[in-house]
Amino acid sequence: MNYLSAYTEWNGDMEKMKTKRETYTELPQVNVTVTATPLTLAFYVFVALLVIAAFLLGQLTARVQSLSKGTTQAPTQAGTAKAASKYPSFDEAIKALAKDAGLDSGKLLTCMNSGEKQALVDADSAYAQSVGVNGTPAFFINGRMLAGAFPYESFKEIIDREIAGTGSDEAKSYTETLQKAADQQAFVPKKATIETGKGVSRGPAQAGVTIIEFSDFQCPYCSRAFPTTERIMKDYDGKVKLVYRHMPLSMIHPRAQKAAEASECARDQGKFWEFHDQLFKNQQDWSVL
Repeated sequence: MNYLSAYTEWNGDMEKMKTKRETYTELPQVNVTVTATPLTLAFYVFVALLVIAAFLLGQLTARVQSLSKGTTQAPTQAGTAKAASKYPSFDEAIKALAKDAGLDSGKLLTCMNSGEKQALVDADSAYAQSVGVNGTPAFFINGRMLAGAFPYESFKEIIDREIAGTGSDEAKSYTETLQKAADQQAFVPKKATIETGKGVSRGPAQAGVTIIEFSDFQCPYCSRAFPTTERIMKDYDGKVKLVYRHMPLSMIHPRAQKAAEASECARDQGKFWEFHDQLFKNQQDWSVL
């Protein structure tokens, strides 16, 4: 093969390749259009609703927690493994605590199991809800609500101002801690008229400051508030009256109702506060039964 014929053959091959390339290049273009069907739109709407629901649930959870515990954290009994107790049963625990409080334990146990105090406890709970209490502990200090296991200093500020006659319905007139609590509706400075009802009290009848406490013996936040109220009654001896009223949250604290009824049975024997103290001090031992 000479150079001319070789060139001619090569040139012919190149023309064929060019023709093929142009053919590929000129392939028809396909326009793809995605049409939103009703099913597609429904899916996106559903996803958006899920996001909104998750946000609202988060807000509601934060709200409930702020009302239940104020601005502090405390241990919880929910979601944990059942702890061991030194008592074989709830009844045995109540008997032991009653004995330690100086009570006739057999008589108290019979009273508790009879159900004779149920109506009294239920009436307290119903009243608490009627005045806006939806968590424990909740305190009304001369009618100003402080809901949660707040530190001693928060109580002291309110009590001192009540004694001095400078209490206010305006949250902004209190310290930053109480202002933040007011933003969460855990502190309501506007006075409310709260009845003592049949609550048991300690301190002088004509004290300048009356604290009405709605509490639950099985509530961990209530047991955390217990030393605070004890300190208040010591530091303000003769100036403060404390009234205890029941609000057992039975849906999450299954022993709270009977513990409250037992305390009323102890009251019949003239030792409510002694038994009250035993229930809170030994809460971890009986609340797990």
